[in-house]
Amino acid sequence: MKKCRKAKEMHAEQLLKISTNLFTAFIATILVVPISIVIRAAFQNTTTQNPFDIFFDLFSSWYGVIFIVAEIALYYVVFKARNNAYSIYNELYPDGEVET
Repeated sequence: MKKCRKAKEMHAEQLLKISTNLFTAFIATILVVPISIVIRAAFQNTTTQNPFDIFFDLFSSWYGVIFIVAEIALYYVVFKARNNAYSIYNELYPDGEVET
């Protein structure tokens, strides 16, 4: 089924919106995890611990592996969607062609 130019353009816009939202989630996750480590250290009743020890305790288990794999997959999806959107735009509006 062939799509018209407007449908392709709308599809490219949706891909850009999705990639932007996912990238925002990616950055927020990268920022939230260190903040949560600091908060966890603040609410623990034990003696003062080194933040690096808490970080290594958090990421030394299976949770750390899943977190890193999920972040890499999210990063891949973000840039794959963005590249697909740009390729649709390049197909619709090649260099040198100007619509009025």
